[in-house]
Amino acid sequence: MGVATAPLYGNAGPKLAAAWAAMSLDERDAFWAHLAGDTSAEWLSDLLTRHGTPVSASTIRAYRRSLPPEKRQ
Repeated sequence: MGVATAPLYGNAGPKLAAAWAAMSLDERDAFWAHLAGDTSAEWLSDLLTRHGTPVSASTIRAYRRSLPPEKRQ
């Protein structure tokens, strides 16, 4: 099962999990590289908010801290 078809790893929290669930598989593939990578949490928060699913930057940072090292990019 690829990243796009799986639930989010770690402790996503309800808002981030809802944003993930609302994305298409192609959107998930593109978003995962940023979520697990070095893209600013503030930028990702703004992107999600502009697309109708507000998720705070602190939620994104907390999610990243919950990821096991092998899942980080």
